[in-house]
Amino acid sequence: MIDFVRIHYGDKSEFEPYVDNPSNFKNLYKVLESHSGEVLYPYRTKLKIMDIVVLEKGGYVKNSLHKLYNYIHFKEDQNHNDFTHTKLIESIQYVSKVPNLTRTRLTQLEFGLNIRVDKPAEDIIKQNILMHQYENYTNNKRFDGKGELKEFFHANYLLKVYDKAKQYKLPYNVLRFEVKFTRRRDFNDAGIYNLEDLKDKENLKSLFDIYMRRFDELQIIDNLDNRNIDSADFNKLILYTNPKYWQEDLKLFSGQTRMRKRREFNSLIQKYGLDSTKKQLRGLLAEKFNYLLNN
Repeated sequence: MIDFVRIHYGDKSEFEPYVDNPSNFKNLYKVLESHSGEVLYPYRTKLKIMDIVVLEKGGYVKNSLHKLYNYIHFKEDQNHNDFTHTKLIESIQYVSKVPNLTRTRLTQLEFGLNIRVDKPAEDIIKQNILMHQYENYTNNKRFDGKGELKEFFHANYLLKVYDKAKQYKLPYNVLRFEVKFTRRRDFNDAGIYNLEDLKDKENLKSLFDIYMRRFDELQIIDNLDNRNIDSADFNKLILYTNPKYWQEDLKLFSGQTRMRKRREFNSLIQKYGLDSTKKQLRGLLAEKFNYLLNN
């Protein structure tokens, strides 16, 4: 559910003295100018795995609340297990020892769900998850043989789909779908401004609605192999499942033409029942969210 967070301090009047107090942090790293002996910013330390940084005009705390929970309880740096609402509240309570942290402005937020699937996640990513908003992935990584990842960059957010099982060598198939909000506007719309707001289940439901809108915008198509598809329709599907067609071939056409082509593509998907993979994934995401929220 909630994973990476970044909290920004504009006012560091209480934050800096707390970080600079040796009774609070065993190690604090500063920059020393060797000629003058002047100590310069930034100051850096950690609260378990959470990065804490003091700058000349502010500061921030960032990292994964999910991984923080696992590190505290199991000394594991991972986020492939279930991170329930109860565990989220415990993690927020743990970091609340830093002055005003839970009521200070969130500037970035990541919402992700891990779902078990019935075949390798990398196969689904390669074969079925084709585009987002009819655009090709911005980045495609393979983690040096540890799985498949597709990233789609947008102005306010980054959408990632990847193979969580291969990343952590799990004995079962896990697909992760996550949205990293790089600007606060979208999660502010869900009533979330700080960590305290993440405790509210209604806020999390609103955030999940935004998350699912991003999922619905993905073009996820079943495999065309072994389908009884009319040859003319098959040729259209081959064309419409190619990101180049939408990003380059239709670039100079009117918005009305592009919309007509999208409607035709969606009609073909419905005609031949090519949306079963997307429906299955959507159902699994909703089921996982409801489980995490109520536990």
